[in-house]
Amino acid sequence: MTGVSFWSALVCGLVLATAVRAGEGGAWLARPALEIPRQETGAALLDGRVWVSGGLLAGFPLRATASVEILEPGAAGWVPGPPLPEPRDHHAMVALGGEVWIIGGFSADFRARSEVWRHDPDGPAGWSPGPALPAARGAAWAVVLDGRIWLFGGTDAAGAATDTTWRLDPQAGGWEARAPLPTPREHLNAVALGGFVHVIGGRDGSSTAAHERYDPATDSWLARAPLPTPRSAAAVAALDGRIHVAGGEVPQLFAAHEVYDPTTDSWDSRGPMPVPRHGVAAVALGGGMLVPGGGVVQGLLPTAHVDLYVPERRVPLLGGGGVLLLALLLSATAARSRSPSVRRPRASAP
Repeated sequence: MTGVSFWSALVCGLVLATAVRAGEGGAWLARPALEIPRQETGAALLDGRVWVSGGLLAGFPLRATASVEILEPGAAGWVPGPPLPEPRDHHAMVALGGEVWIIGGFSADFRARSEVWRHDPDGPAGWSPGPALPAARGAAWAVVLDGRIWLFGGTDAAGAATDTTWRLDPQAGGWEARAPLPTPREHLNAVALGGFVHVIGGRDGSSTAAHERYDPATDSWLARAPLPTPRSAAAVAALDGRIHVAGGEVPQLFAAHEVYDPTTDSWDSRGPMPVPRHGVAAVALGGGMLVPGGGVVQGLLPTAHVDLYVPERRVPLLGGGGVLLLALLLSATAARSRSPSVRRPRASAP
């Protein structure tokens, strides 16, 4: 084997051997912290910007905030957004039709509201009223699917967990009831994936492992594999065709990070949250799950911490120095292959 082929084979072998194993289980990466520690927030992604709204602040008595923070693509930190008309926590938040929407919630008193607000970043300043909910809801969850907003579960004005399934078509008008959620609950999570909505976890007193899939085409529900670790108020996002559920609370604060594969109707585990939290609304961002703020003690203690979970990728383990070394090796071997061979004259036969 020549020097060139030996080194080329060695380098290629190292790259191939490490590429498949790189990032097994993914990684949690620290991102710019929020300006204000907060929990029980809303969050949404609109035109590459992450919006975080409202939430409970640190200290007693409990106080909700109307403040909004926005993270621009590639920015080094969060900037203020248009404040909500009133302080809110435990509200639902989505992005649809070039607008961000705030739906229901509490105001540090755990009394559900029915107001809906919407904001167009390219329109007039501030928020305008949207179609109000048919009844007050707090600690519910909303998703966008098929150009409509879907709201699930939550508490009513009396504080009882509900089986709400409501749909809003902004072009058609108000909210309408659909097939009720089989397991009434609040502090739940929901995520749209593959034309369905998966409603996962939550609580009605104690936390549940319930996982039910809604089919909007047939207005029907189907039980799916239960969440391995029953919990509520977790972070959830759909990444690469799978559903990630991280953190949460009741009966304790959880760091667990579990992933659902709809093709096999099964769960497995990933690396736990480095800073366990509850009461946090996550967003899918750039192929990862951004988790801004949340509470670091069950029910309490909001944080400004933000991290991003990046799933496993088939990328080389080589860092920047390794890539440079690889380039130098390839350059040197290529130059060597182009150089004329220098050989000693072979001795003549006697």
